[in-house]
Amino acid sequence: MRTSINLASQPFVDYRGFLLTAGILGLVALGCTVFLLVIGISTWRETTTTQGRLRALESRSAQLATEQHELETELRAPGNLDQLEQVHFANQLIRRKAFSWTQLFFDLQERLPGQVRVLSLSPSLRDDGRVLVEMRVGAGSQGALIEFLQSLEQGQKFRDVALHTQGEGRAGRDAIEARVTAVYVGD
Repeated sequence: MRTSINLASQPFVDYRGFLLTAGILGLVALGCTVFLLVIGISTWRETTTTQGRLRALESRSAQLATEQHELETELRAPGNLDQLEQVHFANQLIRRKAFSWTQLFFDLQERLPGQVRVLSLSPSLRDDGRVLVEMRVGAGSQGALIEFLQSLEQGQKFRDVALHTQGEGRAGRDAIEARVTAVYVGD
């Protein structure tokens, strides 16, 4: 019987498994670090580019605001005020000229029930360019007046329909007279 004796001062330890595991974990950690570094650099570049574009747009906005202020100052100069008022007056005339009485009457006729008639009609131009129509109408009954108001509201051509006054008819032909306003949108 033979007994092997280890005469080494330290016992033999197999480090190969440990080194292989540590090497693999080290490579994975190095890969994750490189991946995160690439993402960080990419994000930094995008942020820098976005911030640069934002600064450029803010600079351009400031330039345009300054330019607008200069142009408004020039328009408000005493010599230009008269011309500006004339342009405003001419634009209002053009808007009034563009108003079609025929189209208004046609659109109103489509919405008018049988027992309601228009006694007077007066349009006026609002600041937003739309036409405010004030009407005095006569109706044979309360139901006919309500039907007329609902018909105006349901249509596409009239907005903000409002009944302002309502009373007994004067001519004997109409049981009710009412004052109605509506914004005429037209086409």
